[in-house]
Amino acid sequence: MFHRALHLRSVYKYIHKHHHMQHAPSRGNVDAVNVHPFEFVCGEYNHLLAIFLVPCHVVTAALFVVIGGVIASLNHTRYSVSVFNIFDVKFHDQHHVVPTVNYGQYLMLWDHLFGTYQEYPHEKLQASKGKEE
Repeated sequence: MFHRALHLRSVYKYIHKHHHMQHAPSRGNVDAVNVHPFEFVCGEYNHLLAIFLVPCHVVTAALFVVIGGVIASLNHTRYSVSVFNIFDVKFHDQHHVVPTVNYGQYLMLWDHLFGTYQEYPHEKLQASKGKEE
């Protein structure tokens, strides 16, 4: 939801627009953290808030932060990485092409709930080919 808020017209041009200068990010972590300092700090505090709200072992908290960093980095590569169709790099890649869809960094749960999920065009192409046959 924070990412969606960064796309509000009144905020976008001052904070998040810089991140979207790359329409096809490919440098992994370099592109993932290429954000306004305000966005970076708030994003990190969102992670800390999640750890605070869901008390857990210190190792679990560290894994949460590390795995989140790895996923954010993967989302800004051109690699084809998918985990049981729950996480797929293509989901966030589509966001960089069409900035009004697929705001989720890790999962598309909120995008499905709020109607902002959009399939990657290749998936639509495959689905339409399957219907023709």
